[in-house]
Amino acid sequence: MEMDLKTALSVCVKTGKTYSGLKETMRALLMGNPKKIIISKDCKDKDRIEYYCKISGTDYATVNLSSLTLGEYCGKPFPISSLTIINPGDSNILEIKE
Repeated sequence: MEMDLKTALSVCVKTGKTYSGLKETMRALLMGNPKKIIISKDCKDKDRIEYYCKISGTDYATVNLSSLTLGEYCGKPFPISSLTIINPGDSNILEIKE
């Protein structure tokens, strides 16, 4: 079943396990094993996140969404600059490319 980005993010947040924000993303990259990192287009620490994704072998995607829109798609009333996917749940978020 093909999902668009908005639906995939919503389903992932509701049925899977995610962390939001730079601090949680960096913690997961250094200590855990995230499945994927979603980065907003206006993330201030995009280069840092991408660097740690590359050295840890974690898949990542920079989406053409502002942090405010990414937060809205995740059902949150605040901006999200990076979303860490630990478990995608019932979504196909791992198939989303840049």
